[in-house]
Amino acid sequence: MFDTIILKARPIPIDPDILNQYNGHSTTFFSKETGALNTSYTLKDEKLPYMKYIENSQTLTVQVSMPKFLYGDNVTMLTEADIPLFFERLQERLLHLFDVYIPHSDWIISRCDICCNFQVGKKVGDYVRMLSRQQLAYKNTIAYNHDQTVEYRNKSSRIMLYDKHKQTRKGEESNEIIERSKGILRLEVRPSDNDLRRFSTTRKAVELLQKPFFDYTMEKTLAQIEYPDEVDDMDLSWLMENRENISKIETVLGFHLLQSILDEPALRQLYTPSTYANRKNLAKKIAIPKGNCLDRLAINS
Repeated sequence: MFDTIILKARPIPIDPDILNQYNGHSTTFFSKETGALNTSYTLKDEKLPYMKYIENSQTLTVQVSMPKFLYGDNVTMLTEADIPLFFERLQERLLHLFDVYIPHSDWIISRCDICCNFQVGKKVGDYVRMLSRQQLAYKNTIAYNHDQTVEYRNKSSRIMLYDKHKQTRKGEESNEIIERSKGILRLEVRPSDNDLRRFSTTRKAVELLQKPFFDYTMEKTLAQIEYPDEVDDMDLSWLMENRENISKIETVLGFHLLQSILDEPALRQLYTPSTYANRKNLAKKIAIPKGNCLDRLAINS
């Protein structure tokens, strides 16, 4: 449901003596706005791996993986019931660390990773290869390690799909976590600031970390994915009916195979512009029986 988030709250008065107890990194600098000395503290805790505190503005920033904070791993998917539990545990932890009580409504989100696990068995690599050949509107497509990760991104947002099992193995997670991650195609979406503000003009965490925002983001993302066709029911009887076009059928089948292997920019390098256009037109004219190559990714409500 949700994974890594960045939360900010102010004003949160924390005693510098308490901050110095945690052996964090502190930096003192002149504020450009006021010209006064200001101190920034970077801290970490076993439950909260990154925290930053700006003394003059009394701003506390917390970056944390919600499922790791609650359950120790991010293969576990959060439920609606986990959201209030997260806020309560966070409140308790910061009270314990800094002796400050922060109401849930004070938190503002500056980053929110929305995620979902799709169990696709042995087809994880097939999905990643299929997705790496696609272009989403206003985003660049970046593929890593051929069949492991594909990312669509621009300056303000990101969509990433990857092999969760390979990622947990690379991260040297426990055997139990690695086993649980088998067959998982992981989808992670980092919405833009504009998307956050559509659901909360002030980006309040209590308004954004809710199922309606998760549903909106996932439906919008999954609707952009295209599922190319593959040859399905082409049997001898169909070939006999169309044997006068057999050479064209062979050409189209070869072109479809290259399309399944290469993305469009690479494929265009193999042909002259006119030949490429002819292949595309021929593929439209020859109605080879087809079906979807992979099942559509869908979220079970």
